[in-house]
Amino acid sequence: MKKIELNALQILNFTVFLQQQRYTIAISFLFYLQNGLSLADFIFFQSIFYFTCLLAEIPSGYIADILPRKIVIIFSYLLFSLRLIFWLFMPNYYTILLGEVLYGLSKAFYVGASDGYIYDYLKTQQKHNQVLSKFGKFNFSMSMGSALSCLIGAGILKYVGFSILFSIELFFNITAILILLFLPNIKPNQNSFSFKEHAKNIFSIIKFAAKQDNIKTYIAYTSILFGVTSVFVWNFQPLMKNLEIPVFMFGVIYFINHVFRALGALNAEYLIKKLSLFKVGKYAWLLYITSFLLLLAQTIRGNSVSGILILIFICISIGFYMVFNVGNISRIHKLISSTSRATISSINSMSAALFAGLFLLIFKYIITSYSIKLALIIFLTLFLLSGFLLKKIRTLSE
Repeated sequence: MKKIELNALQILNFTVFLQQQRYTIAISFLFYLQNGLSLADFIFFQSIFYFTCLLAEIPSGYIADILPRKIVIIFSYLLFSLRLIFWLFMPNYYTILLGEVLYGLSKAFYVGASDGYIYDYLKTQQKHNQVLSKFGKFNFSMSMGSALSCLIGAGILKYVGFSILFSIELFFNITAILILLFLPNIKPNQNSFSFKEHAKNIFSIIKFAAKQDNIKTYIAYTSILFGVTSVFVWNFQPLMKNLEIPVFMFGVIYFINHVFRALGALNAEYLIKKLSLFKVGKYAWLLYITSFLLLLAQTIRGNSVSGILILIFICISIGFYMVFNVGNISRIHKLISSTSRATISSINSMSAALFAGLFLLIFKYIITSYSIKLALIIFLTLFLLSGFLLKKIRTLSE
């Protein structure tokens, strides 16, 4: 076997680290404001991003099951490069919206292909038992790439501006694409289906997943956690802007957020073996409830110091969600066959995107029509109901 094949997962991890050099993530709200958009636009566009993921997840996952996953991964990077080009050379309301759509398509194609590639590559190496560890390292590379870029981007914005930051992002993204050309191919499923058969197969896989309690319950709970996480994270920047926190602190908070995501992914295998997947999910549930209560207290009586401390606490809570998410993904891949692996993975991502998109739309409506305080109370009340899913997970794990 060629030496390069032995380093396939290192190539995948390194390229996702490069692709996650997104220096504008922590300050994207400021980019929106600079181009005449509002907070309502910001939240609305993020919901559009998630709905794009929702619509694209299943077909993209199925494509990744029949085409070489290496090609699908490269295509996803090209879509993101196109987004950067639009934002770099012609930023306005419509191109920013188009950029979020392209980002959604890029993520949809990437998720199913990358997850399936890791598992199938380990299968070819007879290393199935390393799937949780390898998923953890992959997500660690992704989160650390985001963490460092957030810190750097917010720190140098006032010196270079958004155009330079987008140019640097584009450079690293193209570099990642070139390196991906050296990624070994995993032989795809050779079955040749018509479009109608494609659709029938997709829905049969969805129907199969919907009948399996040990799949649908975990997917539903993970999706709710992801939806709430999206509400938390996309409110970081508006909250800090309202508190007049210095721009460099935007990067610090997002750095902390992604560091805890990275640590959660890296230590997922250890924590799940030490505690169990159910207990990790329970701790995430309790931490999210506490986060809602702290944010409510902040809206009643808080300042910039308490705001920063609360955001850090939320970042820690998200780290526990990340542990549960990585454990759930690896668990799903162990339960299903290779021919439907990317599609099932995409169903998981599609469900998460559905909840995130709906949650953001509802949150936007409540804060624009009523108040953020009422939005937090409603979301806290609804989130408490997810405890019933957690209870079922405990039963399934016994």
